Amino acid sequence: MPSLTLYELNARIKKTVKSGFPEPIWITAEIAEMQMNRSGHCYLQLADKREGSDEVLATARATIWAFTFRTLRPYFETTTGRAFAKGIKVLLSVEVVFHELYGFSLNVKDIDPTYTIGDLERRKQEILKRLEQEGVIDMNRRLEFPLLPKNIAVISSPTAAGWGDFRNHLQSNAAGFHFHVKLFPAIMQGEKTAESVIAALERIYAYSDLFDVVVLIRGGGSQIDLGSFDNYDLAFNLAQFPLPVISGIGHERDETIADRVAYLRVKTPTAAATFLIECFQRQEAALHAFQEEFVAGVQEMLHDQAIRQMRAITDFKRLVSVCLTRQDHALQLASEHVKHASSAYVKNRMEIFSRLKVRIESRILLEAERQYNHLDSVCRLMGQGCRKWFADNKQKLEVAATAAKYVDPRNVLERGYTITRFQGRAVKKGMLLSPGDRLETEWAEGKIESIVVNGSTNQNG
Repeated sequence: MPSLTLYELNARIKKTVKSGFPEPIWITAEIAEMQMNRSGHCYLQLADKREGSDEVLATARATIWAFTFRTLRPYFETTTGRAFAKGIKVLLSVEVVFHELYGFSLNVKDIDPTYTIGDLERRKQEILKRLEQEGVIDMNRRLEFPLLPKNIAVISSPTAAGWGDFRNHLQSNAAGFHFHVKLFPAIMQGEKTAESVIAALERIYAYSDLFDVVVLIRGGGSQIDLGSFDNYDLAFNLAQFPLPVISGIGHERDETIADRVAYLRVKTPTAAATFLIECFQRQEAALHAFQEEFVAGVQEMLHDQAIRQMRAITDFKRLVSVCLTRQDHALQLASEHVKHASSAYVKNRMEIFSRLKVRIESRILLEAERQYNHLDSVCRLMGQGCRKWFADNKQKLEVAATAAKYVDPRNVLERGYTITRFQGRAVKKGMLLSPGDRLETEWAEGKIESIVVNGSTNQNG
């Protein structure tokens, strides 16, 4: 059986490829990988994916030699405003090459940046449409912006010129407003931009109560790195962030998706600082206007009140005068009425008192006469009673005098009896006497004392 060496097979393939693709052709592909060496050569891994998914249908190696890459790269980046990097779709003019040793590859001869522009715009529109369908595209714009955004969280590279411009402009404002600014460092260019900015947003979210607004700063970077801000994940996080986001990533020509979903887009970091200062200036102007309006209103009110007070005083004086005049007339009438009424009343009372006097005098005379008759009757009765009482008691006194005469001790003594006393008391039957007791015996002609020698009780008297 006839056979070929591998080299012979590859030589035939090379010849077939060369004859089949004698001239460069245009192909579309996505840059899956990209490497550059020190010589300036650019090595690409191209991929063709199924529409609407990440399924890879074909891959191929491609090379852009240094002398070609030095021309194509600035042309592409200047035209598209995007970096020539992996992840973008390109329209390339390639020479199909098959080498016996190195196999199949493509040599890039030219590039059409307009195709990439169209693809990038298509992708951008797809992301915007997706955000709109998910209902988040205007969420940040619908937030209420604080009247005085004093506490500011800044996402930027610490070395970015825009960060320094923003901070200096805030601190040196002519009005002397004070701001509290906190930097949350992030990568602001290259493949990891979206991931880094999202991480910074998550750190801010943990302290969201401490801040009023978030400012995204990229000033000073290259225009070709703006593609990083057309990322769906970054836009999704920005749109739903609970604090208003000001995008000041330093470009004027194109609006990125990050700009579209942010609360406010400004051209430069300095413009972002100016906007924040103007917020305070507007409130200060409004406050001054309110103060002037308030003072003018108070002055007008005081003037009106002074006029009203003067009118009230004048009206009050007039009303008091009228009232006093009326009261004076009323008092005069009342005085006359009182005089007449008093005279009539006194006259009427005097007549009543006169009639009452006559009645009282008549009653007093009648009562005096009745009492006199009663007293006369009482006196007669008392005289009769007294005479009878005296007569009754005279007889009783005579009987008592006769009885007293018979019981008088002196009369008894004169009949020959004696009275013996002990300590002033007559000795009677049953009295106990002791030896030595002194007794006094009285009879009609005198008294003697005796001493008891033997004590005894006289039971017989």
